[in-house]
Amino acid sequence: MMQRLVTVCVGALLLFAQGRAAASNSELYLYGVTIESTVSADEDSRGDILEDPRKIRILNLGKVINHKGLDYGPTISADGKTLYYVSNRQGSRVTKDGDFSHDFWSAKKDNNLDTIFYAPVNIDTVDAGVNTIMNEGVASIAADRQTLYFTGCNRPDGLGDCDIYVAEIEGDRWSKPRNLGRTVNSEFWDSQPTITPDKSRLYFSSNRPSPTNPDGEGDDDIDIWYCDWDDDLGEWKAAKNMGPEVNTAKQEVSPFIGSDGYTLFFASNGLLPNMGGLDFYRTKKTGEKDRDGREKWSKPEQLPAPINTNQDEQFISLPASGDVLYFSSRRTDISGFQGDLDVFMAFIPSYFRAVNVIVNVIDECTGQNIPATLTFRNNKTARTQKDSVDQQRTENNLIVSNDDYGTGATREDSTTLTVTAYSPNYGERSIVIGVKDPGKTTNASEANQQTEIRKTITLGQRPVLNAEMEFSRWAKKLNNSFKGLVMEERATIQLYPMLPYVFFDLNSSAMPSRYKLITASQTNGFNDELLPGGTLDKYYHVLNIFGYRLRKYPNVNVELVGCVDEKNEDKNSSLPKERAQLVYDYLKNVWGIEEGRMKMSARGWPELRSNPKDSFGIVENRRTELRFSGGSADDLWEVQRPILDNDPTVTPDPDQMTWTLKNGIDDGIVASRRIEVFRNGQPWNVLKEVGTVDPSKQWDWYNTDMEYPKEKGPEGTAEINLNPFKAVLVVTSKNGQECKSDTVTIPVKRISSKSMGVDKGLNSLSKSII
Repeated sequence: MMQRLVTVCVGALLLFAQGRAAASNSELYLYGVTIESTVSADEDSRGDILEDPRKIRILNLGKVINHKGLDYGPTISADGKTLYYVSNRQGSRVTKDGDFSHDFWSAKKDNNLDTIFYAPVNIDTVDAGVNTIMNEGVASIAADRQTLYFTGCNRPDGLGDCDIYVAEIEGDRWSKPRNLGRTVNSEFWDSQPTITPDKSRLYFSSNRPSPTNPDGEGDDDIDIWYCDWDDDLGEWKAAKNMGPEVNTAKQEVSPFIGSDGYTLFFASNGLLPNMGGLDFYRTKKTGEKDRDGREKWSKPEQLPAPINTNQDEQFISLPASGDVLYFSSRRTDISGFQGDLDVFMAFIPSYFRAVNVIVNVIDECTGQNIPATLTFRNNKTARTQKDSVDQQRTENNLIVSNDDYGTGATREDSTTLTVTAYSPNYGERSIVIGVKDPGKTTNASEANQQTEIRKTITLGQRPVLNAEMEFSRWAKKLNNSFKGLVMEERATIQLYPMLPYVFFDLNSSAMPSRYKLITASQTNGFNDELLPGGTLDKYYHVLNIFGYRLRKYPNVNVELVGCVDEKNEDKNSSLPKERAQLVYDYLKNVWGIEEGRMKMSARGWPELRSNPKDSFGIVENRRTELRFSGGSADDLWEVQRPILDNDPTVTPDPDQMTWTLKNGIDDGIVASRRIEVFRNGQPWNVLKEVGTVDPSKQWDWYNTDMEYPKEKGPEGTAEINLNPFKAVLVVTSKNGQECKSDTVTIPVKRISSKSMGVDKGLNSLSKSII
């Protein structure tokens, strides 16, 4: 049997009208009880926590819990640390007569076995709430800890003098109570509700007409009744009498259904044996039904002394551990009695160890708790129960008790629970939890060491990132299955016309640092066909290239013409001559070109000036021109021939790819997304402009410096695998939590091929080198 870790049934008192007969005087007390049953209906019920009454030690809880008035109806929480009870002490609501009403109170303690409690508090002081200036009857808090069933008397919407009501927790307050209606209540006295853990059945007491009191006259005949919940109609079915196995011609009151759903506790002054007044009894379902279809119950068994005495005993309650018992009595044989009715505590010598199953539901992406409906199914007994978790109640605590392992010949030492979590935003997922029966113990400290099973159900999924791209031309050509980025290296031979200019900075005749200068001794190893680097690197050797060629072809002469940008520089200054002189001296001193082969001149604008209205054109006019003459046509060609560039070009194929994205979590709670790309364990790029719901994003392979992968293999290698791209999608929710997808890997390969081309783009070269 499954029960919530905290099951609360609060005993309450209801006063009948003056002069109405009751159990022992003009008052009729309503009772509540919570107990963990560990005995099946066909077992000897004496073989349980009450098997050896001689070991029971009973204490009056004293002045903290009790006072000179009425304190009764104790119910202890499953962990044994919170006591709920009814009291008309100061602090309760004040009636029209100026008396304190009977309100629900609670008190806490640090440990299950402590006998000292902190000061009690009124659980509800809100106007029109659960506690009112009227007297409220017995209350039962359902296993979901959100629903309160209780008795209210003389209310405007009542059908009789006392009816059964229900209220739910709304935030930190109880909602306005609702009358359960005519299928439950009658024009007579209806009170003392107790709800089963799964909220499928409601037991209560009533003096309505019954088999032993057909007219419903008088108050000496009170029976226990029950109503079943109709899931299809969403309402309670008509009330049924518990029958002669339980009810007598006298009073059967304060029913309480145990957490197993099989064991019923109640008080009676009509059953035998009886020690005096109202005594406690218990009965169990037999699993059989009578000819009218009602469930049969075992013969009620009287609880032994010292629990029952010759006084009225009411309101019995046990925590899940079964090692402590609480009840109310008028007994005076124990020291510390405070008033007309006190709360007592008894230590139980036999302990049943419960297994606490604790379940929470989280978003797999963020790890955050999420609201979900939980369905628990005992795979041994087929018993099913529903509950929920939310942002306030993030864990669902259950107690697996003795009856969950089967009964009689079918009992085993373990069982399994299938727990299913469902959320409309996340879907459904089930887990199976194995539970082993921890058995009984007579050691109190051992009983307090509860076995906990904690399980987490994850809903939703992590973000999903996929990489989509076309096959490269190389893969298609070779019918290769490789799908990734191919960096295609094409071995090219390109010719760029030699530009016979040296460009200067504004108002300067100094050689710009971008030009490559060497010493006279270095000229011996110079070769214009073996220059490293790309086209621009080769051009910046312009003076060395022309010096090398002038030395190689001595019949060719050169004129050095210094020019200025007349728009920004003074043509009458020494600047143009200084610019020509600088080049003249370099060719003479470094390359050894004879003075007789060179001459200098100076002017303003170049003879063939560039467009002064264009920013590049203005800069191009600040130069020294090299004009060649003499020698044969072949010699002139050799001096001025184009630059040879045989550096390979490397291009990506395909030129772009597409990321496909899926958030995993609900789109409505996504704050931002990004794609993080890495190579060789280092960041390559972060793509932030991906929206929050866009299904795809294109990418051109660039890193943050606008570069492609540029590693090379050994010389002559036709194909080499490079470090792959690795990428993750990072989804940030509105609460700031981040979740990453699985890593996506894109392979990268470099291949080599050959081609040849001639580029005569003189203008494009000049704009690149300035």
